[in-house]
Amino acid sequence: MLGWYLHTADAASARIAPFDRYELTEPVPVDVVALAFDSYETAYRWYQIESANLVGATRAAAETGLHATAWRLAAVLRGIYMHHNAFGDWLTTGTIGVDSAERDGDRAGQAEALESLGRAYFQSRRLDEAETNLREARAIRQSLGDRFAEAVTLNVLGLIGLRRRRLDDAKSLFEQASAIFHDLGERRWEALIRSNLAETLCEVQQPRAASDILTEALVVFRELGDRASEGNALFHLSWAQRELGAIAGARASIDQALRIAEDEENRVWEAHWLVELGAVQRAAGQPADALVSYQRAASIQRQLGDHSREAFALDGAGQAYEAMGRAEDAADFYRMAAGIHRDLGDRWHLAEALHHLGRTADNTSPSQEALNLLADFADPRAAALRQHLTAVLGRQ
Repeated sequence: MLGWYLHTADAASARIAPFDRYELTEPVPVDVVALAFDSYETAYRWYQIESANLVGATRAAAETGLHATAWRLAAVLRGIYMHHNAFGDWLTTGTIGVDSAERDGDRAGQAEALESLGRAYFQSRRLDEAETNLREARAIRQSLGDRFAEAVTLNVLGLIGLRRRRLDDAKSLFEQASAIFHDLGERRWEALIRSNLAETLCEVQQPRAASDILTEALVVFRELGDRASEGNALFHLSWAQRELGAIAGARASIDQALRIAEDEENRVWEAHWLVELGAVQRAAGQPADALVSYQRAASIQRQLGDHSREAFALDGAGQAYEAMGRAEDAADFYRMAAGIHRDLGDRWHLAEALHHLGRTADNTSPSQEALNLLADFADPRAAALRQHLTAVLGRQ
């Protein structure tokens, strides 16, 4: 039974997350007749039906001492989980996988399990735990001389730097990973890392350079049929175009991304990318339409349990209300967003939400707290916001 779950999950992952899967190298046992799937839809429906049983199978494998099966099943499921933010199941199987890989004595398996658990922590915004697991995975991969796997881990460490707003660290890690993938001839991975580098460039207010990188990356993703990476690159391209004032181009890019989310029936992508649609609509002078996009995004993220991205949508809704002249409604949404960021320890986005709240509040305390938080950040956007808040508080 466990062999059937392992190899059927592998077949499902090949359809659901073909570019982000852990590929089994072991042959299917002669007494196992795994299911085959002819499409994404059939594979995903099977996963939805069997999701609880897959967690149970991983736990049963560990409890009966079949540790090689347990950590491999956890690794196979990672690609599915990371595309659908199944945080609870991912953290459960990931924890089991780390323990089983250690008991199995497979060093490469330990690194794979640590990376999977680290990614689960990363996507659920538990960044300290994510970094601990990923640094351990990188150390093992370095000791094994596995440059490809090490570069994969460097990418996720770069994303952690990006989320912590350690932008120089993120840029350095992405550049290291990109160089390794270039040397190995891994075009898809190199394009993926450079897309992440483009996000970093958007954060440091270099949208033209980001746009050039993303345009090149899109050629690779489309050639390979990597729809997830194509959609994410379009999302970032919309951001860059919006920063450049090319609002029509930004709208075309984010509309293309959302069509991909719809085609793939992926609510995680849809909710994330709807926030950029809202930003484009606000930039186009359409705050009422933006409000609809933000509220749709917040509703989906609440259902998915992604509180960080829910807060981004709530903050966007506040900005839409503010643009509509509804200051009290705006303040309510800013407070909700700030509360979530505070609970998650996200100091940068808390500072942004408090800055927005300060525009609608009848006292200076949100702006003052935002200014205090900004002392932790030295990038151009943070410096400009700090200067603005200093001037505002000086006039009050």
